[in-house]
Formats: sequence, C-alpha cells, structure tokens
Amino acid sequence: MEFLPKQNQARFRAVSIAISAFFLLDLALLGTTFLLSDQVKENAIVINLAGRQRMLSQRMVKCLLQLERAPSDETARQASLQELELTYHLFDNTLRSFTEGGTTTGTEGLPQKVSKVTQPKARLLLTQTEALWSPYRSAIENLLADQAMDNAKLNTAVSLALQQNQELLRLMNQLTGSLEANAVNKTKEVHFLQTLMLSMALLSFLLVMLLMKSELKRANKQRETLDKIIDTINAGILILDEHDKVHAANQPAAQLFGYDDKQAMLGLRKAHLLFEWDKQLLGRRQDSATFYAAMQESDFPLEESPLKVVTISDISQQRSVEASLNKLAYYDALTGLPNRLLFEDRLHQGMFACKRQGSKLAVLFVDLDKFKEVNDSFGHHIGDLLLKEIARRLRSQLREEDTVSRLGGDEFVILLNSINSVEDSEKIVRNLLAALRAPFTTESVTLYQEASIGICIYPDHAQDEATIVNKADQAMYIAKRDSQRHYAFFSEIDAADA
Repeated sequence: MEFLPKQNQARFRAVSIAISAFFLLDLALLGTTFLLSDQVKENAIVINLAGRQRMLSQRMVKCLLQLERAPSDETARQASLQELELTYHLFDNTLRSFTEGGTTTGTEGLPQKVSKVTQPKARLLLTQTEALWSPYRSAIENLLADQAMDNAKLNTAVSLALQQNQELLRLMNQLTGSLEANAVNKTKEVHFLQTLMLSMALLSFLLVMLLMKSELKRANKQRETLDKIIDTINAGILILDEHDKVHAANQPAAQLFGYDDKQAMLGLRKAHLLFEWDKQLLGRRQDSATFYAAMQESDFPLEESPLKVVTISDISQQRSVEASLNKLAYYDALTGLPNRLLFEDRLHQGMFACKRQGSKLAVLFVDLDKFKEVNDSFGHHIGDLLLKEIARRLRSQLREEDTVSRLGGDEFVILLNSINSVEDSEKIVRNLLAALRAPFTTESVTLYQEASIGICIYPDHAQDEATIVNKADQAMYIAKRDSQRHYAFFSEIDAADA
C-alpha cells in the first residue's frame, strides 16, 4: 500500500474493508444456501414418508378386514397377518422417527435417516396422531402376539381401525401439508437471502467504485489498482455505457461468459450477453451455451458519463437443486408418476373446472392383483420393473389432460377430466385392463398381471376430494369380487356394503 499517497491510504483501507465485507457476504450466502437446501431436502424426504403413512394406514385396515372376512382360509390368513405385521411396524417406526428422530425404511426399501420434526404445527399433529395411534397400536400388538388369533382381539382391532382410520388419514394429510408449506418457506428464505446478499454485495462494489473515482482521475496506477480489486471479486461485473455496450468488465465476468480475456468483451451489447426466455434471465457464453443468471443493475455516473454497473452470477446449480427438490416432493421416485400431493392438487383443479363448466370427472382406484406374489417369487427388482411398465401402460391409454398417480406399493389412482358420461369412463377402464393383461417379459421372466379398478364419478357419487378417492377405493374392493369385469362403480355398492 506504500505506492499510494498517504492522503489516499485511508481510502484504500476503506476499499479493503468493503471488499472484505463482500467476500464475507459471499461466504455467508453460500453457507446459508447449503444449510437451507439441506433442510428443504430433509423436508422433502419427510413429506414423502408422511404421504406413505396414509397408504400404510389403509393397508392395515385392508389386512384387518381380510382377516375378519376369511377366517377359515389359513393361507390367506397367514398372508394377511404377515402383511399386517410388516405394515404396522413400518407405520409405527416411521411415526416414532418423526417424533424422536431415527432411522426408518425409506420409500425405496432402504434405511432412511429421519431428523426429528420440530415445526410447532407438525409437532402438534404428531402428538394428536400418537394419541390416536396408541390404543390402535396396542390392539394390533395383542392380535399379532396371539398365534391362535382370538376373535375378540380381532374384533377390537377391526373396530379401532374403522373408527380411527379416517382421522389418521386426515392427520397425515395435514402433516404432509404442514411439512410442504415449511419446505416452500425454506425455499423462499433461500431466494430472499440470495437477493439480499447480492444487493449488499453490489452496494459494497459501488462503494469501491465511489472511493476509487478520484484516484482514477489522478493516476493510471490507481486505475490499475481498481482493476485488480474488481478482478478479485467473485462475481461477474460489467460496466455499460449509455448504449448498453460493455465499457469495462472484470476477469470473473470474462470467465463466466467464456472469454479468455476481459478485453475481448469490450463493445459487446448487453442483449448479446443476457436475454430473457420463458420469464427466466439467461446468459449466453461465447460458444453459444447458456446458463441461468441473476443480475443486479445500478446507474453509476463515472467521469461525467452515464454508466451502469451490472453484477451477474451463475445460478444454474441452484435451479438444478430446486428442480430436483420439486421432483422429489411431487413425483414418485420409482415410476416418475405424480405422487399423492400432485394428484390431489390436480383433482382440486379438475373439480373446480367441473363446477364452472357443469361437466363430470372420474377417479379410478387401481389395485394390482396378487402383486405381492411377484415380489415373493421373483424379487423386488422384477416387481419394480413391473411397476414401471404398469405405469407406462396406464399413461399410454390416457389423454393428455388426464393424470395417473402412484399412491405407493401396487396402488395407482387415475383422474379422468371432462368426461361426458359414465360410458366414457367405462370404455377407458376396459382399455386400461386390456393393456395391463398383455404379457410382461423381462430378464427371462414372463408375467400376466390382472388389476381391479374402482370408479367414482363426480358429482354423481361424491362432492368433495377426500370422499371421491375413498369411494373409488371402496368400489375397488367390490371389483375384486367380480372375476369377469374386474371393475366396479361406487353406485354398484349396495346399502350393506356401503
């Protein structure tokens, strides 16, 4: 610093402080982004597991009803008991992991570490769930511990299941919604902090420019000093003239846009380097490759010329993380189909459109027959390949405006928008069943898969989102009894069954 006049050393120290503040802000932004991104990722994992809890609760009810309806079939009874035990332990372990933190089995069947849920609203929902689950848990434990399967214990478990299943489903839905809202808030916090830090970094840079303005006028040596300072800033900086042409640039900007030397950027128009596409700001490199960019722009008169200072950063990695988190939160990892959260959103939109247009829609609840035998006989790898193919076949039979979603396991749910009549949905269901019956061959294994489909029509059979899915599920159990059609409408359920 001795090459500067003594009267300018105080200014240089101020510049150094401003640069140090910029670097500290940059590091703070990076650390905060990683921390919040990890939290959002953890929330996304818990969201998927909370959604799975609903499916597990339904499977427990299904197993208990099967035990009650077929007490004389020992093979079926053992299969139902095994499935009940597996489902019960998975539901209970996941709930404990939410409450206390720990490890449970993830959606892909692998161990998944889960952090303790700490959000106040979610904690309250977990407390309510635990209070509801406690007697239900005891009833199932007593039933599983009794090899002879006492009818009184079975009746107690079935009664609790029928009484508490809907409330458990509601609490799991609210828990999923609460965790999703928290994930969205975390993402907003990342965006807010990035904007704030980038703005403060720009202010730091402008302070550098103001402090160095007089030195630029006095000597070329001080101009060179400023250039060196700008080149050390870990962000692309462009100074534009009144025609939006590059008047000056730092070396990070040259590297960002793919130029070997910052001098090669002089005279380039801003529109050549930065442009908007699909409401997104993109940067264009020298080789025509593009990247997602964030920009801060400020007017800055230098040497009596109207100039603009533009700070640019590459946020492509951040966008990629956001896209991955969004897919994790809204799509099934195995099949790539929309998950329950996205399906419920589309169902809500579809019902709103029906009310406005006076049209109908249908919800189809699809359950694969004897899918567990595939896993048991050929392994989960073949089972996963079959599920992927089932998803592809279902999607291939639907229109662009329809939605097929995987709820978990071997259960799928389909939304048929804007149908004109019951016959329209019935025709589609027949096509779906025909597509599923086609032989599936992979790795020297040929499988013939059947399915049962329950159908509920809005507004004929139900008037709200939760009810229409539940009634389609009920109709599916009726379809399982029909060995000819393999499908049933909710309207076909008689008063006793309903």
